[in-house]
Amino acid sequence: MTTTLFDRVPLKDMDPSALTMAIFADIKDIPSIDGVKVSTAISAASFFHLNQTRANRKGFPRTAYIEHPLRNSLRVLRWGVTSEPILVSVILHDTVEDSLDRILESFVPGCHVGIDLATQRELAYAWIAGEFGQETSDLVRSLTNPVPTGENLTKAQKRELYAANVAAKIRGNAGAFIGKFADFMDNAGGLHHNAVDGNEIMVGHLVQKYHPMVAIFEAELASNSDAIRALLSMGGYNDIELRLSVLAGRLGALAGLYGRTA
Repeated sequence: MTTTLFDRVPLKDMDPSALTMAIFADIKDIPSIDGVKVSTAISAASFFHLNQTRANRKGFPRTAYIEHPLRNSLRVLRWGVTSEPILVSVILHDTVEDSLDRILESFVPGCHVGIDLATQRELAYAWIAGEFGQETSDLVRSLTNPVPTGENLTKAQKRELYAANVAAKIRGNAGAFIGKFADFMDNAGGLHHNAVDGNEIMVGHLVQKYHPMVAIFEAELASNSDAIRALLSMGGYNDIELRLSVLAGRLGALAGLYGRTA
């Protein structure tokens, strides 16, 4: 991969412009990835997530939500991913869950009033398939949390449902594993930075949500290693193993401190 100005810049230090420039610098020498399609996906995701923000580390200001999928996208490229469907699905991975109304209003003709949420999502997945291909749409589906059941679940039950859904979606699906682990890294990897006074309840809930996920990712990496390796560079595969180990230690330590506060 060609060296770029951003190669030595930590992902957390890049704004949306820098992340976008770094993504295009990385894909220009990857013939299996269509730059026009990636540009379309980034434009769509930026539009869908417009005005959405994301909590940052400690007391830092909230940031534009689009940083999250762009950061995940650059991360999978640095792991050696050359699959266009994986890259584009990572860019779009939160759009159906977070921006469904905007997708339907902008790209799906007709009146959607009175249509149940599951059907509305199917319309969005169909649009993604038409625009970016069926494999990309299927991967976005795998990276999207399921439609809420409507049941009055406790936080513990919701966490159990989340873990079971992730385990089912990544099982035997190397592309979904890569996309979901990149997302997990971005969500759970910096949780220790938020372990400060006043955040006990929030950190306690999230550590109970994320800590069990380490074992799920470790088990899938072991059982489907050949397929996952085939989609990554050796360095990328080794980096995932290392980050799983680091996260196991960090989240385990946080669970000991905050596990009873949620």
